Amino acid sequence: MQHESEATVLLTQGWCRSSYSALRGLAQNGVEVVVSDTSRIGMCQASRFAHGRGRYASPYGDPEGFVADVVGLCERHDIGLILPGHEEGELLVQAREAGRLPAHVVLPMVDSATLALVNDKDRMSRLARDRGVSVASIVDYTTPAEAGQASDASCEYVARARRGNSSKGVRFSRGGGTLAQTLDEMIEDFGLDPSRPPIVQERVVGDGWGVSCLYWHGQRIASFTHRRLQEKVATGGTSTLRVSDAHPGMEADAHRLLDSLEWHGLAMLEFKHDPATGRHVFIEVNPRLWGSIDLSLSAGVNFPWLLYLAQTRGPAVAQAHFRPARQGVVARWLLGDVIRRLDLMQRGHLGTALTFADGVHADSFDDAKWDDPLVLFGEGLYYLVKGLRTQSMNPLEAGMVR
Repeated sequence: MQHESEATVLLTQGWCRSSYSALRGLAQNGVEVVVSDTSRIGMCQASRFAHGRGRYASPYGDPEGFVADVVGLCERHDIGLILPGHEEGELLVQAREAGRLPAHVVLPMVDSATLALVNDKDRMSRLARDRGVSVASIVDYTTPAEAGQASDASCEYVARARRGNSSKGVRFSRGGGTLAQTLDEMIEDFGLDPSRPPIVQERVVGDGWGVSCLYWHGQRIASFTHRRLQEKVATGGTSTLRVSDAHPGMEADAHRLLDSLEWHGLAMLEFKHDPATGRHVFIEVNPRLWGSIDLSLSAGVNFPWLLYLAQTRGPAVAQAHFRPARQGVVARWLLGDVIRRLDLMQRGHLGTALTFADGVHADSFDDAKWDDPLVLFGEGLYYLVKGLRTQSMNPLEAGMVR
């Protein structure tokens, strides 16, 4: 039973795994959580742990309506704390600064200027470089033609829209004229502002890593590191299989960046590590709940609960509850593995797609829970409806890439 002095939490983006992990992490510690989304179907909507449910307008298609709906949910359910599940957090921060959120509602995130900085892949990569953190070489240009001239036709590059997630807005290309054409196509395909062209960097091979942190007004409360073993689609993005691990160099870089930003709230920093050279480079910051957060809970670091403790009982209490993660814990995203195999089939790799034994034993699953069995059904139904409507396994909604 939740103590009457503690806050009911409003969790947004209820359909997805990151929000569901937050729901579990909070509800299992007695916190009442109201889940919300644009849809009636999804993981949190199907969960027995949800204290209440609500809907809101699309933050991409109707940002004003979204904020108004969230305010209504806060008033209706006596919400004390909002925990955004995805990028809609930026809209809520702006609403907070404009005085549109109820005065008693806490939104544990940094200010809008800092959030806009870390959400801009180009600006954040340059800041990381200035702070002494290794990044892949950046091509400086103002037009696609200039990028072609400034790049090496024999090298591989990756172009990323300044805003995007889960491999959306990412293209790979050779340098020279091929790169110039790729950038022209990206600007047209995604409707990008030519004055904010994609960031172009040399392509770095290697393993994907993540360093996840909780900060409270500049003070680090908790940190957790994982290594990716498999990803949903061949172009990268969301992991379907990952293991808790440690990398002191990456952790030091991640903490240096967040320290310099006087970070507040949750963040996961992505890196690439080349085992052949031992080199690692910074990729980007996810300033919110992240898709692989279920692994941290399985390894002993309950970020949502620690955040809740920091707000309701103080950062010292949250820090006292933090324990370093168990190493070598493996988590698999079950439905994501199915999507990964379908992607391999589409690309002509039928043998690999049908090889079900990958030699890795999973200690936990993001979406298959014996104590909450309907969430897998809710997730599957959401992806089925979305997939049929968009004809894509990684659908892009207007406004996601910019």
